[in-house]
Amino acid sequence: MANIEKIQGGALLQLFTELQMDEIPLKMLLTHGGEIHLRCITDIRKRKKTIRFLVHSAEDYRKLSQEADQSRLRFEFSDKENIKYVFETNTWEFSRKMIQVRFPDFVHRYQRRKLFRLEAPHGTRLYFTVNDKRYKLLVINISLGGTLGVLVSLTQQMEQELKPYNSKMLENAELIFPSKDHKKAGSTVNIKRCQIKRQERNPITNKFECAIEFKEVSEADRKNFANLFYMWQRDYLRKRRFMRA
Repeated sequence: MANIEKIQGGALLQLFTELQMDEIPLKMLLTHGGEIHLRCITDIRKRKKTIRFLVHSAEDYRKLSQEADQSRLRFEFSDKENIKYVFETNTWEFSRKMIQVRFPDFVHRYQRRKLFRLEAPHGTRLYFTVNDKRYKLLVINISLGGTLGVLVSLTQQMEQELKPYNSKMLENAELIFPSKDHKKAGSTVNIKRCQIKRQERNPITNKFECAIEFKEVSEADRKNFANLFYMWQRDYLRKRRFMRA
């Protein structure tokens, strides 16, 4: 099942600007189940407080006029990372062989984010307790479903006590993300239950690596975690797009 993120506010302009720059075509979904493949966004215009995007659609004018529910348009597109977006709008018009569409209130973004793993922001860490000893994991990469990291300040006794915990449940772990503002504290996500899926000492680096799967997170922490993850993911994808340019 896909996770759904609602993009709205100032993030909308950024999204549609990137859509125009990447020359990604739109697809219009029709009420009877058909679809019209439109061209890429050619322009974004702001008039007073209203923002519209323009798409050249001369060849689709007749089909759109005859088949679409003109009271509301539904669009879909996939970005270069193959992430699907869907939005609707009820304000649009034809002008000079162009279709002008008012920005929607929000755009839904669909992705199997639990499987999407990205490099963790520098300074991300996970704390958990075994036998009253507090373990610190420096996070290497992370997804909504788990993390991989390196245990630090690990004594030989701590390493031996941790080994029997493969596949056992750990409770009340703390996942801490650093703040972009270095003067502020980071954001903490409480993981009610998690499970060690793999632990081993890397033969090349000699560092003790640990893979952990998140099993249970409260609804409030899950939303907080998702918002943080989406923010870091957008930054990551933006950097990748910049490096490809």
